[in-house]
Amino acid sequence: MTEGVAMTLLTVWPDDQPGHVLLRTEDTATIVAELGRSGAGFSRWPTADLEPGAAEAEVLARYRERIDARITGAGYHAVEVLSGEPGLAERTSNGDEDRFFVHGSAVWYLHTGKKVLAVLCEPGDLLTIPAHTRHWHDGGLRPEHVTIRVRHPAAAAAASPPEPVVTTDFPDFDTLVAERSSAWPALSR
Repeated sequence: MTEGVAMTLLTVWPDDQPGHVLLRTEDTATIVAELGRSGAGFSRWPTADLEPGAAEAEVLARYRERIDARITGAGYHAVEVLSGEPGLAERTSNGDEDRFFVHGSAVWYLHTGKKVLAVLCEPGDLLTIPAHTRHWHDGGLRPEHVTIRVRHPAAAAAASPPEPVVTTDFPDFDTLVAERSSAWPALSR
């Protein structure tokens, strides 16, 4: 296994001011702290050498030990490999959800409290979305990202969630990639 390249980008806006950036960072400690304030999690796993288009069984076999460590709790845990699935509508899930990025990049938007946090993820990134958190994602016009999704057992009902936002008001994947400083490394596609 090789170490993933650290290129994750976190951008935070007020949920009612998509043009006003509160925070933009690639610093891992800042990303972990900011996501932690909303109950979300972030870490990095070493990436496995896999050919693009590898079968689901091969992908899961390469990460079996790490996946098993994520599903040690009681209850049913669903594990699947997803490729470039669309997700532009804001939604919630009754249980926690882990997303591990195997290939490509995409943005996961978390709408928590009065903020929208956009996490531009790359291979090796593990993002945990807490139960009942409004979220959506965008992989661009031709999404090529591959993730392992681990769904954890349903959690207790949440407090009243924030009012939905118009997801298209926030910068999309292609805009966030284009806004990156020229000094930052190019994203994998």
